[in-house]
Amino acid sequence: MKKEDYVAILIPAFNEGPRINAVLDTVCTINRRKRIVVIDDGSKDDTGEKACQYPVEVIRHPYNKGKGAALQTGIDHVKSADLWLFLDADLINLQENHIESLLQPLEENAHLGMTVGVFEGGGKRNVDLAQRYFGILNGQRGFRGTFIENVPSLNWCRFGVEIFLSKLAYHYDIPVSYPALRGITHHTKEEKFGFTTGLYHRLKMYYECLNALFNWQKYC
Repeated sequence: MKKEDYVAILIPAFNEGPRINAVLDTVCTINRRKRIVVIDDGSKDDTGEKACQYPVEVIRHPYNKGKGAALQTGIDHVKSADLWLFLDADLINLQENHIESLLQPLEENAHLGMTVGVFEGGGKRNVDLAQRYFGILNGQRGFRGTFIENVPSLNWCRFGVEIFLSKLAYHYDIPVSYPALRGITHHTKEEKFGFTTGLYHRLKMYYECLNALFNWQKYC
């Protein structure tokens, strides 16, 4: 395939066995030529096995390397595409219209380099508010191929990858659009892992985000 023939969809996943089916059920049926890559980032559950049941490419890390490294593995694997889409593996109520909301602005406006989806009305007020006021953290993103081709390595940034991508767009004056993704949300870490373990993972995520916020310029 030539790069303009499809959208490359990268789905990093770590211990998302109970949730990834809901995302792949939608992604695999969208009415586009697509190349879907699930990066199993060292899961200890059946995430990889669940993904292998779908018409997708599955890459497995031998151990957890972090979200940034998982996305970089996907980029290195695909190499080139006209459009890219990054999606989380724990989304609730993902629909084809959400995917189109991320991709269509890039097709309609040649100046745009990135879209960042913002959840609205997904039924979790705390998630919606975080998405609205901390959009730099939002994980559902579309990209023009030229943006991805010029992105430095993401291997270092773990959960700070969205901050790094947003800072790069700002640094290089690349226009960004923030389409609303209505009726969608995701599982919180506390829901996935229980309160104590979930809180640990949340604090770890905040640390990695702060690391990216204060150190992103070192990796430009």
